Amino acid sequence: MSRNLASVPKRGRPSRREPIFASALRLFRERGFHATAINEIGADADVTGPAIYSHFESKGELLAEAIREGCYRIGNALNEALAEEGLGPDEALDRLVRAYVRVALENADMNACYVLELRNVESERRGPLQRAARRLLDLWREKLTAVRPELGREQADTMVQMAIFSIVSLCMLPSRIDRESLIELASQQVMHGLLGADPIPSRL
Repeated sequence: MSRNLASVPKRGRPSRREPIFASALRLFRERGFHATAINEIGADADVTGPAIYSHFESKGELLAEAIREGCYRIGNALNEALAEEGLGPDEALDRLVRAYVRVALENADMNACYVLELRNVESERRGPLQRAARRLLDLWREKLTAVRPELGREQADTMVQMAIFSIVSLCMLPSRIDRESLIELASQQVMHGLLGADPIPSRL
């Protein structure tokens, strides 16, 4: 899985842009996209609401950029994890899961936006992001069915989506477990869910 979405060109001073971006992501995660006002993002980042428009053309662009950046970081992490030649199916799936869990938890605000808010991206920006999300699902399914060839496409997709949402749930609330321990625990639980559970009954 390679990067195929260019980052949005940056406008304005990066020193102000980054706090705005960070505030927006945190508020989108905590409240949801529609419940977050542009003035609230500005107040959290210590800038006026209108000043945000010198860096981002709209609240929608903030969300789209968050999801693009999420695609990029996830793609890079999975590329690195799966770059070694000759990986067996079990090891490849384990590396994919661990890489995904790590990048998700290390970028919790961004990952929550990536998984939960794609439907709220403006239609003219949504197509490439949906295709990137589909490629990610295809990669998970490919690695899972290489280990569990008895799974049908619908079954595998459902199991992968359940795994992804279990990971994003950890991005929504603070944890008392240190990050490395949480990554290890989450990775083990996701692998158990993918490999240890009975297949989800197919409707076909």
